[in-house]
Amino acid sequence: MGTFEKFARSDVSLLRGYAKGDVTAFEKLYARHKDALYNYLFRSLGHYAAAEEIAQEVWMVVIDQTKTYQKRDATFKTWLYTVGRNKLIDHQRKRANQAHADIDDVSIADTSMSSDDRILTQQLIAALDQLPAEQRDTFVLQQEGFSQREICKITGVGTETVKSRLRYARATLKQRLGES
Repeated sequence: MGTFEKFARSDVSLLRGYAKGDVTAFEKLYARHKDALYNYLFRSLGHYAAAEEIAQEVWMVVIDQTKTYQKRDATFKTWLYTVGRNKLIDHQRKRANQAHADIDDVSIADTSMSSDDRILTQQLIAALDQLPAEQRDTFVLQQEGFSQREICKITGVGTETVKSRLRYARATLKQRLGES
C-alpha cells in the first residue's frame, strides 16, 4: 500500500465507511493501528498473550461502537488508546484481585531477539512494572508517540500532572536501569 493510499482516507472516514458496511474500510483502519496499539499494551503488561487478548477486546469495542462513535475533541487514535487504557486498567484490577496470579509472569519469548536484547527487554519491563501505574501509562503513551495534550485526554488528567508523571517515570527508570 502506497503512502498516499494509506492516508487518503482519515480514520473517521474509514470508521464511517465501516458503519455503512464497507468491511475493507475497517481492515484498513485495523491495519493502520493494530501494531502500535499492541505494542502499547505489551509495553504496559510485559506479557504477549495478555496484550493480544486486550487488543482484541479493544477492537471489539471499536466494532460495537462504530455506529455511535462521534468525533468530538479527540482523534480516533486518542479514543482508541483511551479504550485500550481502560481495558488495561480492567485487566490489571482483575489480576490484582486474583490471589493465584503470578505477579512475576514476564513472557519474553521472541526467538528473533538476541539474548542480550531479551535481557535488556526483561530489565526494561521489570523497571516499568515497578513504576506506579499512572507513571507507567503516561511514559508508555509518550513512547508510542502521543503528545502531552493527547496523553491528557487519554488519561483524563491535566498537563502539569502529565509532565510530573513523565519526569518521575524517567528519573526512576534511569536510576533502576542504571543499576542493572
